[in-house]
Amino acid sequence: MNCDVLNKFKELYATTPAFYATSPGRVDLMGSHTDYNHGFVVTMPVNLEIECAFSANDSGTIQLYSCNLNTHVTLDAKTGLKTSGDDWGKYASAVARVLIDEGYKLTGFNGSFCSSIPIGSGLSSSAALEATLMAILAKTSGFELDKLPMALMSQRAENKYVGVNCGILDQYSVIFGEQHKVIKLDCRELTHKQVSWPKELMVAICNTNKPRQLHGSEYDDRRRLCEEAVEVFTKIDSSIEKLRDVSIEFFHQHKAKLSAASAKRAQFIIEENDRTHELEEALTKGDVAKLKEIFHRSYTGARDLFEISNDAMEHMYTAMSTATGVAASRQAGAGFGGCMVSLIYKDQLEAFKKDVFNTYKKLTGIECEIYGVKTAMGTHIEAV
Repeated sequence: MNCDVLNKFKELYATTPAFYATSPGRVDLMGSHTDYNHGFVVTMPVNLEIECAFSANDSGTIQLYSCNLNTHVTLDAKTGLKTSGDDWGKYASAVARVLIDEGYKLTGFNGSFCSSIPIGSGLSSSAALEATLMAILAKTSGFELDKLPMALMSQRAENKYVGVNCGILDQYSVIFGEQHKVIKLDCRELTHKQVSWPKELMVAICNTNKPRQLHGSEYDDRRRLCEEAVEVFTKIDSSIEKLRDVSIEFFHQHKAKLSAASAKRAQFIIEENDRTHELEEALTKGDVAKLKEIFHRSYTGARDLFEISNDAMEHMYTAMSTATGVAASRQAGAGFGGCMVSLIYKDQLEAFKKDVFNTYKKLTGIECEIYGVKTAMGTHIEAV
């Protein structure tokens, strides 16, 4: 347990918390934007986490405090509406309102949060917060939630009440995460399988320190263009429901019927979805040379076809891909800034971090952050 979050709870509420909840962040190793196209994602829950010390109260209010932001949020437990506090309270309110929509009666609680997930980084800090809050509300209010309904309701909270039209990747990853496991998620069937991992490699996450902001960005435009392509292809083959159903051969045969923008977006998604299968095979075989080539194709596709890169990401890619100990590098999350990801040799972590930091600072003037990460357990609660 994080001592800061425990001590802050004691300071704020003059008592010891009853429980401790935590959710991991996540990084996608392959499958950018494939989730809302019902495709596959190779995803890894990571040990950058949100933690919360909490106890139920009888005040009818949900009292929250963020150690990172040093701000308070208060919600009405009956309505789920935020009555005071900072903007991050919209995520808490969204979770409470979705549960109330489902007919659950909520009990108030006191909680103090601390997070090691960089905010706006593309590592699913919002999904981790939502999952943590949902688990806490179930615990304090006396009902149980299975993992899949929990993930779906967390996604609905983000879609309906936060206003981000995200897919299921983030919520599923942080809730279903397992230690020592990378998972391949089927975003249509909402199932996953474990993927084996070369023992000599680990994951490094490199933060460009250019925050992402999906709401109001071009994220929704990318999704709209994917759906536009599906509308055209469905008229040719009625079995096509999402871009997952489109082979690259079919795409090239009929791409002239699409707008130029829609064709570029669709091509990336179809090829990216195929790369998730390639990555699974390469990881299983320990084919490091193939990993580099797959990651490179993903990065160039994201840059040239899906156009979710920017100057900071391009400079970070240069820094990562030329650093000591690197095996493969690509974008992470939705793009438009935030974090990027590399597979590196375990015994070269410090040299990799030094090279990336120095090269990126030379190119941009910005001091980046680099994290060597491990897999982490999904959302869970423990007694204090």
